[in-house]
Amino acid sequence: MAKYVLADLVRVRNLRKDRVERELLQAKERLAEAERLVPVREKELADYEKWVDGEIDRQYGELLRKPVRKGAVDDLAANIRAMRERIPDYVKRVQDAKEDVRKAKEDLRKKHEEVEQANRDLEKLLAHREEWLVEQFKLEEFNSDKELEEAVRQRGQEDPSAKKGGMGEE
Repeated sequence: MAKYVLADLVRVRNLRKDRVERELLQAKERLAEAERLVPVREKELADYEKWVDGEIDRQYGELLRKPVRKGAVDDLAANIRAMRERIPDYVKRVQDAKEDVRKAKEDLRKKHEEVEQANRDLEKLLAHREEWLVEQFKLEEFNSDKELEEAVRQRGQEDPSAKKGGMGEE
């Protein structure tokens, strides 16, 4: 039987399907990692805010327990401002982590679509190959029948007894 004319394309489609399936698994792993990171970043923010509140209380307590020197209140206010100015950095980390999850979900959705498309493309080609095989089989069967008829016809021309019944009867 002849080689399927699109066999190379079938091989390429299989390779593409395998590649997008690997990419889908990688996208799932990236999403899991991004989702794991959100609560970590939220905990960091909560821990920092709790630490800032505790540190402010501690520093106020120290200030109240000792005689106050000139400028100590200003120093405390500057320390508090500096600590609170870092809170938006922690909030941004949380927001970035959530944005990474959103992007990872979108990437995963796209990879699912690519896998589905690769499967559809391959299935179409495999269905075509099945149709082609059936046609090839019919063609080979037709050619075999034709060769057999030709052989019988040629034999009939060479052997006159074959025309009269095939057994030499007259």
